[in-house]
Amino acid sequence: MHWIGAAGSGQRDGAQLVSNAGMGDVVYASYQQLSNALAAGGRTMTAEAVQYPAAPVPLAGGLGGWMNFMDSVEDGTDATAEQLEAYTARCPQSKVVLAGYSQGAMVVHRNLHDLADNPQVVAALLVADGDRLPADTTINLGSAAAVPGPGKGVAQEHSFLASTDTSPLDPRMGARTVSVCDVGDPVCDYNPDLEEIPASSIAIHTAYEPATSGPHAWGLPLYQLVMNSVSASAPSL
Repeated sequence: MHWIGAAGSGQRDGAQLVSNAGMGDVVYASYQQLSNALAAGGRTMTAEAVQYPAAPVPLAGGLGGWMNFMDSVEDGTDATAEQLEAYTARCPQSKVVLAGYSQGAMVVHRNLHDLADNPQVVAALLVADGDRLPADTTINLGSAAAVPGPGKGVAQEHSFLASTDTSPLDPRMGARTVSVCDVGDPVCDYNPDLEEIPASSIAIHTAYEPATSGPHAWGLPLYQLVMNSVSASAPSL
């Protein structure tokens, strides 16, 4: 089993490039949780970070800052595809989990549109996804999943400028994808009526961490997806 993790905005700056294995704290903690669960059953999982800038959100605004941010998303999308292709070529029998937080979730999400027919990608995790669609085919967790509403990812709201695919994931891929979003998160539950993002919304966006129960218990469905794939590929006796 192999994990490819994409850090969120600004999570690969300076010392963060080497801390949390370059994946950012949310994705790395999720990797550790799944890795420990697999290890308890005698299975191992390797990991790598998506090698991309993960540019910070340009809080000062300006066209140049946002162009740089979207260039980072494009770089991450390409890097994820290249790293996945390279790994599966080296290890054609191995299974892969793709995971990302915030901007990292966007770069993973953009790859998922092309991966429904890829049997090696057995699970994906999207936390605070800027490309989130509330009615997508994904396994939805977080408080936003329990409160039906129009909220969607910020890149979906500005899909032309963000080059976002506005269509749902192929149901075959959606069934392998866990998407986590909390109400009021300015990235995955964007409110276009807000002129400024309040500190309370930023706090929601930065409060994600894997739990063993409640709306952030995404480790269990990930583990189930992985184990289902292992069972499906086991030879019959």
